[in-house]
Amino acid sequence: MTPIKAEKPIRPQHALVGIVAVSLAAILSSLTSGMLSVGLEDLRGAWHLGIDDAAYVPTAFNAAQMFMGPISIMLAARFGHRRVLVFAGGVFALTMLLLPLLPHIVPILTLLVVAGLAAGTFYPLCLSFITRNLPLSLVTYGIAAYNFDLLGTNHIVQSLESFYIDNLSWQWLFWNQALVAFPFLVCVYFGITHTPQHELLPKFSYRGIMYMACSLTLFYIALDQGERLDWFNNGLINGLFIGGAFLLIAAFVRRSYKPNPHLDFSYLRGRNLLLLAVLLVTFRTMLLRISLIIPTFLQTVHQYRSTELGNLFMLSMGPFLIAMPLCAYLLKKYDLRLMLMIGFAILALCNFYDAHSLVTWIGIDFVPAQMCGAIGICMVAMGTMSGIVFEGRMTGAYRNRAGAYCQGAFFQAVRLFGSASAVSALRRYLLVREHFWQTQLASGSAWFDDLEQRVQHLGTAVMPQAASVGNAASIAMGLTVKNLKQQALTLACNDCFMTLAWVCVVSLLAVAMMTKVPLPEKLPAADA
Repeated sequence: MTPIKAEKPIRPQHALVGIVAVSLAAILSSLTSGMLSVGLEDLRGAWHLGIDDAAYVPTAFNAAQMFMGPISIMLAARFGHRRVLVFAGGVFALTMLLLPLLPHIVPILTLLVVAGLAAGTFYPLCLSFITRNLPLSLVTYGIAAYNFDLLGTNHIVQSLESFYIDNLSWQWLFWNQALVAFPFLVCVYFGITHTPQHELLPKFSYRGIMYMACSLTLFYIALDQGERLDWFNNGLINGLFIGGAFLLIAAFVRRSYKPNPHLDFSYLRGRNLLLLAVLLVTFRTMLLRISLIIPTFLQTVHQYRSTELGNLFMLSMGPFLIAMPLCAYLLKKYDLRLMLMIGFAILALCNFYDAHSLVTWIGIDFVPAQMCGAIGICMVAMGTMSGIVFEGRMTGAYRNRAGAYCQGAFFQAVRLFGSASAVSALRRYLLVREHFWQTQLASGSAWFDDLEQRVQHLGTAVMPQAASVGNAASIAMGLTVKNLKQQALTLACNDCFMTLAWVCVVSLLAVAMMTKVPLPEKLPAADA
């Protein structure tokens, strides 16, 4: 197969405007996903949705992003990056304006799918702008801008959601993104240059890519809904997995008999690229500290509200502001493997520290590990994303359209599918460990020996406020059971923290297996 040369990248006159566009793209994609997850209970009340209907609200948006990830790269090759981003940004802004006005679950889910399809183009196409259009001197700073917004959004979504609910209205969970979309469109128009018609690909078949995109989407929905629907004991989950497997096989068969000449998978065979895909998944797994484990513990044991959680996570913004530009500078001087090893080592220690938490811990007890972990996650994010960009230039993928498009689609699929797999696995693990510890605590002989005495002492303590002796005993038993459940959840969260620490150890082994990645100054230009 004769390689199709990539169009010569045009370095925009306003590169900083393009970097701002990349930052806003990260905000739009991650903030919408976060708002739908954190604000789901408020949206249920506003839209009058049942539990089952509401469960599909974040799934509809994220699954549509999963579907569009591989396809968006080829759309940009056919129509141009700026044209696709301007169209998608306009559609996204319109759907965010209309969503709060809809009265029924069917149009709500329909518009969420449309918004997800539009947002699914933001990440891969803006990352492509960083890799191909920015001069080498600005590449690491473009990556820093993207990562800062991605991490910052994950840490402020709790505060932002509670601010809108308490001070404005629930509609601003969507209108906020609509407002951000307008400066995004302006930055895309002026910061990302127009691709001439003769540099665009001609019309080609999307069939194989559609098979792959549909397969990954079905797997994503199954992973997202599996815990709620009891996994393989539910016909829908079985159907999703079977359908996804069938479409995946169809994609490979299509590739074997009629390969797409504009996708070259040979650029994914390098050891470093495959290891970086693993690190991208483990990096996304580390974010579950602040999106799943700590919120679950504080909300269940100490009844924390979104505002109080947001105040805890907002403390990480200080380290982010210092660490991101510093990491961007250091990546020009030192091997990124060193940064990755230090980052994962810091995260391993932070998770090991939190794995010894007690049921009496409150938000301030998580602050030391949270502040140190913010520096570690910055180093991991910068090292991973920079490694993907640097390796792309070293392998020559960005000098060949087929390689550039394949890498973009591959890492978009890894990012979303890996995140869904990590979330689903950790949720399941948390639930299993909580049940395990409840059984262990309840069946322990020491607990039974102490039960009667504990209930008796509590019954005596609450007697003045109880209606009768029987009522006092009932209250005492309820308090004892509640204490047992809280202790079981605490131990389960500790197990999850320890699991994340071992994930960091695995990541360190993956980094040790990587070969040396050249410094930016030694990389070839994308159009070399």
